[in-house]
Amino acid sequence: MRILVINPVGTDEWNESDRRIYETFASKDTHIDVVSLENGPRSIENRAAETEVLPLIVRKALELHGGYDGIIVNCCLDPAVDVIRSLIPTPTVGPCQASLALASVLGRKTGIVTVSKTAVPLFEELVLKYRMEKRVTSIRGIDISVPEITADEDRTVRLLREEISLAISDGADVVLLGCTGLAGFAEKVQPFFDVPILDPVASAVKIVEDIVELGGMEGE
Repeated sequence: MRILVINPVGTDEWNESDRRIYETFASKDTHIDVVSLENGPRSIENRAAETEVLPLIVRKALELHGGYDGIIVNCCLDPAVDVIRSLIPTPTVGPCQASLALASVLGRKTGIVTVSKTAVPLFEELVLKYRMEKRVTSIRGIDISVPEITADEDRTVRLLREEISLAISDGADVVLLGCTGLAGFAEKVQPFFDVPILDPVASAVKIVEDIVELGGMEGE
């Protein structure tokens, strides 16, 4: 199985590290390729950045999809996923929708902990779009930018623990990390909590693998 991961940013600085992270969650027979955009923002944390990359993501998917069994857009705001699905039959997955689907199996109430607080309203809209508003009880941000996540991992873990605790206080019995830049951090914070902490990259990989193995899906 071949999966294309589209990094919806105008830099390739994370492509190799992202490929390695995706491979840790993928089945041994799954091949992962990661590509980024020729131009665009360094991260997507607000509406302006999201709007800028939408046509660029679609163009990249249309250009490369022929050689792949599945596509993942590597951002928890799931930008352009619906558009890609409407244009090509290749199973295309967004990490947020995949994580919310798994969360609905694991618990009754879901908390989302993302990075920048400017992304919180975008997640609120996404939850409504996926008709998960009755399940999602908390959306919080740790108030750092994506490039800052790995600059001080101890600080990131501390901030995640604080916001996850608040999400649980809000009633969440499963929490998803709402940024693919936080891939790998679920296992760092899970020992501190009794509720499941979902890694968005792991969720996306497993969902797209399952869809492909079950025979794919028609474009919408």
